[in-house]
Amino acid sequence: RVKLPLTACPASARDWAWHLLPIALPPTVAPEAKLCAPTLRVHHGRVRVDLPFQTPIGFAPATGHMIGSGFDWGLNSLLTGTIGHLTAEGRVVTDGRPLAYDASGVSAKLHRLRAEREHLAAKRKHQQRLLAGITPADARFAALAAAHEVISVEHERLCARIRRLNKALAWSAARWAVDQADAAGATVIYLEDLATLEARGRRGRANARLSGQVRGQIVAAIRHLAAKHAIAVVTVPARGTSKYCPRCGTGTSILQHCPAPDRLTERGWAWAHCPACGLSCDRDWAAAERILARGLLGQQATRTDRTTGARSIATVVEGNVA
Repeated sequence: RVKLPLTACPASARDWAWHLLPIALPPTVAPEAKLCAPTLRVHHGRVRVDLPFQTPIGFAPATGHMIGSGFDWGLNSLLTGTIGHLTAEGRVVTDGRPLAYDASGVSAKLHRLRAEREHLAAKRKHQQRLLAGITPADARFAALAAAHEVISVEHERLCARIRRLNKALAWSAARWAVDQADAAGATVIYLEDLATLEARGRRGRANARLSGQVRGQIVAAIRHLAAKHAIAVVTVPARGTSKYCPRCGTGTSILQHCPAPDRLTERGWAWAHCPACGLSCDRDWAAAERILARGLLGQQATRTDRTTGARSIATVVEGNVA
């Protein structure tokens, strides 16, 4: 029920009347949702209703987790994860099934759009220098100013397109990660702490680029979606997750990184091989297993930020994964 005016310029209470507007709720609104005050707006001759609602969510404890999922910010894929459980003896056991969110197609498109954005930015900056060197009375000023305006509008449109694509990619990856954890019955998701990621060499450039674009959005989206399923989200230190073997390397057995499983003697970055126990697997998967072990074994050291509510583990507790 809404009270709307009967005239264009209502002057008294007689110019207002109550109207009943039937609204069909979409299936995305749960039956137990609490409806809030709506907002009416006119869009292309039709009345649109912005109807916010609140849904009750369960409490996700910080400790006491027996089944968890660990995800690594990968080099081969955007997110690589694994599912494991903590046994009564204090061991972390996984089923050996890797989970990968491949965003190579979208990443290639983003790379192309960013290159185009850099080209437009350079052209716009050059036009600005030319405009600064002439006066409005110059015959070339009008044409150059018009061209600069076109380039500026195109640059802003391209930036908006990149932002929309980054947002869509972040929420898609977050939805995938939460669905994987929920399907496996996990009660906690462990992620690498973005503040502790190293930036060195080739991986450093990739880490810096992805961190500034989508990783922060993915973490925020995962926290939002995981809360609906009462799944806790905890970050763990990233240092050393790709260095040591998750099977036998509690700080001693160092992995050898190579291009592929059939090229173990060459130097690379995509594949991991342990000379001690013979483990040969994707580098990101090995890191995801170590992230999971650090989370499940060190969950007693989980701390909650009073301001943001974000949970993190600052103390590294190493342990092998069976």
